[in-house]
Amino acid sequence: MDGQFRSWAEIDTGALCHNAGALAQASPPGVGLIAIVKAGAYGHGAGIVAPALAGRVAGYGVANLAEARELAALPHVGGVPILILSPVLPHERAGAVAGGFEVSVSTVAEAEAFAAAAAGGGRPARVHAVADTGMGRMGARPDEFAGLVGRIRDLARGGAIELAGVATHLPSADEEEAFTHRQIADFRDLVQALRLGPEVAVHLANSAGTLGYREEMDFVTHVRPGLALYGVSPLPAHRGALRPVLTWKTRLSLVRDLPTGATISYGRTRTLDRPSRVATLATGYADGFPRHLSGRGAEVLIGGSRCPVLGRVTMDQIVVDVTDVPGRPEAGEEAVLIGRQGGGTIAVDEMAEKAGTIVWEILTGIGPRVVRVAV
Repeated sequence: MDGQFRSWAEIDTGALCHNAGALAQASPPGVGLIAIVKAGAYGHGAGIVAPALAGRVAGYGVANLAEARELAALPHVGGVPILILSPVLPHERAGAVAGGFEVSVSTVAEAEAFAAAAAGGGRPARVHAVADTGMGRMGARPDEFAGLVGRIRDLARGGAIELAGVATHLPSADEEEAFTHRQIADFRDLVQALRLGPEVAVHLANSAGTLGYREEMDFVTHVRPGLALYGVSPLPAHRGALRPVLTWKTRLSLVRDLPTGATISYGRTRTLDRPSRVATLATGYADGFPRHLSGRGAEVLIGGSRCPVLGRVTMDQIVVDVTDVPGRPEAGEEAVLIGRQGGGTIAVDEMAEKAGTIVWEILTGIGPRVVRVAV
């Protein structure tokens, strides 16, 4: 790095492509990869991630129309479907159809609305019918799913809508193995009863489903990994196959010597019990370093050494103890918040555990002040 950034995330595109390959190997032969790049590619930067995966994936998954439009404008992304995973708002339907994006529908009313939005526009609405097999967030209940698909097929005769896929979602594939087995079997039964043609995508597997349930995925055409693409496995047994993609760094903005008894940060929750050399880092909770790490034993890497965070995390800065770091670090040097430095590593799941949250929230919470850089 040339020193221009206060806080930045290095995105290892080689590791990203390795993970895509590992997920392809974990999937049944011939199954396509829908790369989930919503929420700025899980905080990694969709502008880096999506082009890096071009040619390796069969499609991209995003959360909403705005994300779909941003993705479509990126170089090297065209030519594969972009699927909007969340329900599309009524006022967005015409824009989704006009953009050529694929959409998720849960009800007959939604399907009819998309057909109406596409009528006379020269481009049919391409919809994925979603079954609610236990997630409870969206989708038709199992006893209503065949009716939803049947209505879409009826509407398709008018040319304004196409059944592009059928889908469901696994809510606890990393926690409830028995329930997940039943859920997959139920969805298989729903799909087989529909007698779908090869042009209709069939998908349900998130990262845990892709990695942990390969033998039961012989009826799907696509998988939808998110977190595992970025090098974090929700299933501990598969972590060795993946490579972390993100390293989050910041800089020491100030280094000072403080005496025994000095107090640190808002609320003076930390009192030094020895003469200490302390560093102020140019990152805080406005950048995504969780305030819940205050007083939780959080550490950062400086000079390859673990340095404890002192006192409360503030909006723009944190304070760490560098007394025991060899070589007396100075202002301008790098600190690693997530990733490796020298012989040390701070994994994102360590940060999540200490903050009392999940890896997904940590990654997607890294804010826009943190510059994403491809390496």
